[in-house]
Amino acid sequence: MKSYRVIIVDDDEDILDGLTAWLSPDYQVKTFDSAESFLNAINDFDFEDGTPTCILLDFQMPGLNGVELQKRLKQINLEFPIIFMSGNAQQSDIIDAWHEGAVDFILKPFVAGSISSSLEKLFDSTINNLQYRKSSDKNDQLIFDYSITQREAQVLLLLGRGYQQYEAAEILGISLRTVKMYRAALKNKLSLHTLMELGRFFDKHKITIEKLASLK
Repeated sequence: MKSYRVIIVDDDEDILDGLTAWLSPDYQVKTFDSAESFLNAINDFDFEDGTPTCILLDFQMPGLNGVELQKRLKQINLEFPIIFMSGNAQQSDIIDAWHEGAVDFILKPFVAGSISSSLEKLFDSTINNLQYRKSSDKNDQLIFDYSITQREAQVLLLLGRGYQQYEAAEILGISLRTVKMYRAALKNKLSLHTLMELGRFFDKHKITIEKLASLK
C-alpha cells in the first residue's frame, strides 16, 4: 500500500494522464476532470484512513474554479494541502489562494519533476510536523527594525494584501520602478523569492508589518 495519496483535479486530459503516469509509481493517484466530479465522489473516499493527502488543483476550470472548490472543501471541513496549477494566474490570484490555505502555486507549462519536488517537500513537512513558533511582538519588532525600512514595509504590506506592483506604486505615490526596487530589496533581505513565500511571510508577521508600515 502506497503511503501517500494525491488527488488531481484538472480539465486538461493530457495533464491528468501525464501526471498519473509520472506519480503512480510513488503515490495513490485519483484524477477528476472537474471540481464538480470531485465533489460528487467525495463520499467514496475514506479520508479517515490516516493516509496523508494532497490535492493538485487546476486554478481555472469550467464551472467551479480552483479557489471556489478550495472554499467549498473548507465549508465541509476537508482542508487538505492544495498545490495550485495555472497557466495565467495574476499576482492577486496567487495571494488569494495562499490566504485560503494553498501550500504552493506552480505555473504551467511545468515539468513533472517540479510537481514531484513540491509533493516531496509537502509530505516531508507532514512527517516532520514542523510547527511555526511565532515571535513575541517585541522581538518581532526588533527583527524588522534592523532588517527592513518603513517604505519597504509599506510595499510588503500592500503586496501581501494582494495589490499588484503598479497598484502599490499608485497608492504610495512612487514610480513602478521604485516599487520593483523595494521588492528586490525584500527578496534579498528576507529571502522572499516567490509570491507564495511573500504571502506566507505576510500572514505570519501581519501585525508587526502594519505597525512598522504605519499604513492602515
